[in-house]
Amino acid sequence: MKRHRWGEKIAVTANKTERECLHGCGIVKVSRHEFEGGRNIYWTEFWRGLDRIEGEGTPECTEVAPHVAYSAGTYPL
Repeated sequence: MKRHRWGEKIAVTANKTERECLHGCGIVKVSRHEFEGGRNIYWTEFWRGLDRIEGEGTPECTEVAPHVAYSAGTYPL
């Protein structure tokens, strides 16, 4: 299994950062923290596009097939 290589943290808000895998698998690691009930709560989520990846632990780093862009009149039917 290939390990992710995370890019630099990007602070989206004061409580949320995002890091994208540099291998091109399309996974974004989202780290968040909130203060609730007198204590800090911290959690990590993984996303690919608009889809949240469910499961325990870090998902596998797999290559994503590149999207092919077709111009008008060249789409294979």
